[in-house]
Amino acid sequence: MLKPWYVAALLGSSAVMHAQAQQQPATPPSVVVAGQRHASPWFRAESQHLVVYSNTSNSQVADLLNQLEKLDYMLRLYTQPFLKSSDDEPRLTFYYHDGAVALNPLGVRQPANAIGLYNSCSAGVQGYGVRLAPGDEEGLSALYEAYTRHFLYRYTDIRAPISFIDGMAHYFASVRFTDTEMVVGRTPANLGRYLDFLGNGHRYSLEYKDVLEQNDSRGQNYASTAGIKLEFAARSWLLTHYMLSTDENRKHLVDYLSAVYRDVPITEAFEQAYGPKVSELSTTLWRYRLQKQAVLTVHIPTLPAAVMNFDTLPESSGEFVLTEAALKSCPDRKTGESLLRRTAEAAARYPANAYVQRVLSRAQVDWGNPQDAMPYLTSAAGKPDAGAEVFYLLGEAQLRLSRTDAARASLSRALTLDPKSAEAASALYQAGMKAGTAPDEATLQAAIAAWKNAHEVNTLARQAALAYAYAGETPKARNALKLMAHNIREPELAVWAKTWLDKLAAGVDQAEVVAEMRLQPASGTASREWTIANSMVMQDVEYNAGLQDARSFLSQQSLNPSSPDKAVQATFDTR
Repeated sequence: MLKPWYVAALLGSSAVMHAQAQQQPATPPSVVVAGQRHASPWFRAESQHLVVYSNTSNSQVADLLNQLEKLDYMLRLYTQPFLKSSDDEPRLTFYYHDGAVALNPLGVRQPANAIGLYNSCSAGVQGYGVRLAPGDEEGLSALYEAYTRHFLYRYTDIRAPISFIDGMAHYFASVRFTDTEMVVGRTPANLGRYLDFLGNGHRYSLEYKDVLEQNDSRGQNYASTAGIKLEFAARSWLLTHYMLSTDENRKHLVDYLSAVYRDVPITEAFEQAYGPKVSELSTTLWRYRLQKQAVLTVHIPTLPAAVMNFDTLPESSGEFVLTEAALKSCPDRKTGESLLRRTAEAAARYPANAYVQRVLSRAQVDWGNPQDAMPYLTSAAGKPDAGAEVFYLLGEAQLRLSRTDAARASLSRALTLDPKSAEAASALYQAGMKAGTAPDEATLQAAIAAWKNAHEVNTLARQAALAYAYAGETPKARNALKLMAHNIREPELAVWAKTWLDKLAAGVDQAEVVAEMRLQPASGTASREWTIANSMVMQDVEYNAGLQDARSFLSQQSLNPSSPDKAVQATFDTR
């Protein structure tokens, strides 16, 4: 399953040196812009791997895409041993906002200090990021962090340990590019502040055993759960930096992650691969950070520039951009029905706008009466330029109205127009299962295609696992199930997957598989990972630690007011 570790040669070459990157003028990205009279503040841009909707500026999005395409290129080099990509997958849809308030229309509860969201469900995968002040380092780092997580979930089978996923995300969050160089290994500002904070004798929340055993939320911290997650991120980053630091360590990384995939306990897998006992890791990594942690400049003349197209949106369409995003985020019923009411009211002003009517149709199909969407969708599907989304929505409406044969025809047409549509493939699978007969080859292949085009979505992995099991492709079924079982971010599906791994090992007949295939996860099933402004969390940590120090001092003074020098001193170097 594993490929050679190509990046070892890259980082071991004479091009690597201990240095800071020299800032060079960026190569002007290739941009094509299509104009629009009476344009909305929102516009659409696309590059090799991303589609971006934004209300910022063309120049800011062009810079963002140019940076993310370079990051994508480097991630492919670093993950060569684990890469599952053909580099021909659907682009990630990303919404780049001018303020955090733009996340509110999604109708999901935001944690404090959220500046980004990664949402994956059967309707697809979407990213949301907030533009901070121009030139703000934390904003760029947050985007790199989120994209690295997305990349690992989409293009590899790595689902555990989350300390490695988190560590890689922060390792690449601090990467910076010029035209031909990458600076890697820089300490993320707020993670470094937290590690320094601990080094100054303050109370810690986690041992490295906790980090390896994927505890990122249980314990006590000056900033509650947010502070624990910050400490988990800081320790995960340092651990990952160590694991990527030398040719030898990078070879051990392959052994480590392969052992975790084989279900070797994570702490045992680490000790087998790297040598140091987990109980010694705190000292090992403390010395590593002080003595050996390096910032490297890598000369890479092949770093790509983004090839971009920009399209402005008409004013009548702009207000529906985030509504469509919310509808595609697999909201719960209360949110979905609210979106339908608001969309129907707003769309009445634009009866001739095809985009607006498609958004309304999606709301009607998902959260209202699908029959209400049929007149528009039937008419739109009859036009020569009808796109894949029209046929998908028409097929979904027909499916919900129990017109199974018509639904399969419409959904097949949608996949012909857009073979990369995970939601169309998933709907075609569901239509096949509602046909009342044993699943045919087209139904099984639809389930597999949906997962291949959205490799990070667990509900689609569930469909693919059952399709593989029905077809007798046990190793592929087991792989899909293991990825779900290893993903602690979705605990209910992880438990389901472990149950079915046991069934697969014991032997399961096709009748039981088909019965399970006919069951569908509840609507609103989605995986959401937030990106947090760690600078704000660090401020809370320092503020609350200061208050605790002050209270401790005053308490000591009250115990021995006549002789403060003899008062028992407070200590914070314990857990």
